[in-house]
Amino acid sequence: MSSIPAALPASLTVTVLKRGAWGKADVLRLQHESGEAVLKDFSSKSAPVRWFGRRQLRRERRALKRLQGLYGIPAFLGEVPPCGMLIAKVDGEPITRWSAKPPEEIAPMMERLSALVDRMHARGVAHLDLRKRDNILIASDGWPSVIDFNASVCFAPGTVRARVFFPILRRVDHAAVLKWKSFLLPRGLTPEEARRHRRMSRLRRFWIFN
Repeated sequence: MSSIPAALPASLTVTVLKRGAWGKADVLRLQHESGEAVLKDFSSKSAPVRWFGRRQLRRERRALKRLQGLYGIPAFLGEVPPCGMLIAKVDGEPITRWSAKPPEEIAPMMERLSALVDRMHARGVAHLDLRKRDNILIASDGWPSVIDFNASVCFAPGTVRARVFFPILRRVDHAAVLKWKSFLLPRGLTPEEARRHRRMSRLRRFWIFN
């Protein structure tokens, strides 16, 4: 069990899913009026980490609000003072668990993942950490979800910043999708996808999110 942040009812039963390291949020599970929810909370951390955590949560909150309504994106349920955020719980298993699935199940799942990333980009959000296996969860029916937008960047349409930087960051997300396709369905890569995957793999050592 965990101590309950002051903004939540004391009667809640809270289960610790992950106790974050010194610089990371604690992740807790609780029952919310909209269903089972996940609380990302920095309130037990030191003052400098709480300051950093608030900035991180603001970044994630901004992305989730942009993406609300997209199937495969967790719903943002609200802020939990002093430095927490509540989101809907997403069911699924890390994408690497699908390595034992047959190609006829993997191929449509990868198409759905690619389409979800395209829909995120259409709303001006680049995730930037899709190479991490825990950030892509696959439900039992083969539908993917994307979580943990703490490294994401949002762009306002039509701005100079969006025109200059967004195409570059979109490629980072697309390269991550190709990574998972090459891992789960290597024979499904087209020649052009294989070339792009090799090229991005060479450049990956310069990218901080590996």
